[in-house]
Amino acid sequence: MLEAHTLRKTFARTVALDGVSLKIGAGEIVAITGPSGSGKSTLLHCLAGIIRPDSGEVLFGGERIDTLGETERTDLRRRSFGVVFQFGQLVPELTAAENVALPLLFDRHGRRESLRAARSWLERLDVADCADQRPGELSGGQSQRIAVARALVAGPRVVFADEPTGALDSLAGERVMDELVGMARADGTTLVIVTHDNRVAAYADREIMLRDGAVAAEVTA
Repeated sequence: MLEAHTLRKTFARTVALDGVSLKIGAGEIVAITGPSGSGKSTLLHCLAGIIRPDSGEVLFGGERIDTLGETERTDLRRRSFGVVFQFGQLVPELTAAENVALPLLFDRHGRRESLRAARSWLERLDVADCADQRPGELSGGQSQRIAVARALVAGPRVVFADEPTGALDSLAGERVMDELVGMARADGTTLVIVTHDNRVAAYADREIMLRDGAVAAEVTA
């Protein structure tokens, strides 16, 4: 499903990735772990087509995506990828249902159809009663479950989660992970999680540990 070959990425004089190679299978749940500054988020952003590596290759379904233009990579993220960020990054002016519907609306689905799908996902994630509330009226756990719904609503083949529980207390974080992993397994979605939390990494089928921008070890559950 996803492959990286000898990825290198430097920011100014800081080496973020130093020859990272990996393969992630369809339907696999993989945790990318390591200390702060090890290159975890940079690797996720390269795999998701958010940024380009300085050298190396990123392949999705056997096709290179690191050489695609910005518009093509945006289309890929909208249709095939879902992303969950640490702080949700919901649009504050929109309701929860409208936030979840955004990927469908950007892909030119009808508004009524998109909102119907959004409300269905909010119900699946047990936050249907938040559908008409705005982000400022939600708890951290509610906001993150809504972000999960937004990542899943378009039926992506891969979901990338960057520290999805980092801003939550342990109970809310556990609930978000139960729901995210449960939905991914039920739908056969590949899930790539960046985390520094061993409890979150324990949900994965495989853990890839980074140190100083390189793969230090791999552990299969």
